[in-house]
Amino acid sequence: MNTRAVLPSSTTFLQKKWTAESVVAMLVCVVIGLRLTLPFNVPVGGALGLLLIPLWLPLLRRARLFVALAALLVVAAAAGMLLTWWMAAERVSLPSAVIERSAVALGLLGAVGALLWARTIVGLSTVAITYGAGMALGIAGDLGGNVSWRFTFSIPLTILLLALAARRDRFVPQLVVVILLAAIGAVNDARSNTAMLMLAAVVLIWQRIGRATGTTRRRAGNIVGVILFGVAVFFLAQAAILEGFFGEATKDRTQAQIDESGSLLLGGRPEIAASEALIRLHPLGLGSGIVASRADITAAKSSMAAIGYDPHNNYVDRFMFGGGIEVHSMLGDFWLWFGLPGLMACAVIAAIAGLGLERALREGACTALAIYLATRLLWDLAFSPAVSAMKTLPLALVVLAVPVAAVIAQRSSGRQDAPPGDLAGDQRGT
Repeated sequence: MNTRAVLPSSTTFLQKKWTAESVVAMLVCVVIGLRLTLPFNVPVGGALGLLLIPLWLPLLRRARLFVALAALLVVAAAAGMLLTWWMAAERVSLPSAVIERSAVALGLLGAVGALLWARTIVGLSTVAITYGAGMALGIAGDLGGNVSWRFTFSIPLTILLLALAARRDRFVPQLVVVILLAAIGAVNDARSNTAMLMLAAVVLIWQRIGRATGTTRRRAGNIVGVILFGVAVFFLAQAAILEGFFGEATKDRTQAQIDESGSLLLGGRPEIAASEALIRLHPLGLGSGIVASRADITAAKSSMAAIGYDPHNNYVDRFMFGGGIEVHSMLGDFWLWFGLPGLMACAVIAAIAGLGLERALREGACTALAIYLATRLLWDLAFSPAVSAMKTLPLALVVLAVPVAAVIAQRSSGRQDAPPGDLAGDQRGT
């Protein structure tokens, strides 16, 4: 099975003969990346994907992890409603929150399914590029407010440029784009995104060395290697920030966060403490429409205060607990909103990312985009609100699922070559 097949060098994006089906597939990718919303923040792309179920549902049969994820997302949405109904007897509930949070889970399912279908029509590279183009178009909607590289441009342009650089699977263009984006982020206070790009550069070089020397790494070696690189990049980036290489404003903010809680992660993400307190109180979850009680808020604030953070502010009162519960962590959100099915869905998402990245590294077929998406996926699981995580999660799952699905198809069929239209038959680029 050749998971690194590329388009013939003589064929370009503009030279291909696009059919109506291909155009529709690309438009679907653009809409999903654009993140348009309907009332109750229902994502247009996710809703469109659910309407396309007849097209993508048959594709799941060769990807058991996706079957598990699809089932868990549906069960999670139902569990969130049932938990809300159960808890509503003694707590305040918001029907609008039930709709919004159910739409997060089901919208993710629809978006991933639609991208899987689009990939079989136009190839993985085109899916990534058009998705990135949709994200870039979405920048226009943010230009009326506070515009910054960190919050407005960094993620959309990173996805689009990495997708374009990865199209031919060439090392130098990818490395140049990664370094350029990391440099821009470093001078614009985009700490986490810059660190992810630095990790992508390191892993890309590591893979290149392995391919050049013919070194074959075992699964454990790939996993341990990426983890060690991640830890090293974190501490090197932190040291560089504290030395002032990222600017005085970033240095002062980072030092204040470390002084506040003794750790950059805890200082920068004090919501971790709130998540731990609420999950300890409600290990089975609360429900997708439940508003935190006074006791819940007190427990969360006490836990945040224990790490040196002052929780008595509008951010905690309004963003985290003003309209339901938001703990700035997809894992925490899904656990509290949807109970154990939400937790299990996050575990499957992490498994898809980890296994997919490892497989690609073992074959020397990993791109900077795949490394970046895997890193961002794991970061978002731990430290980003569920709604924010949906910006890149559908694309990440489709990009990282290709090697996993190919392995499953190979084992299931007992054949060395995947059939036409199989996940491994995509045009290479991500």
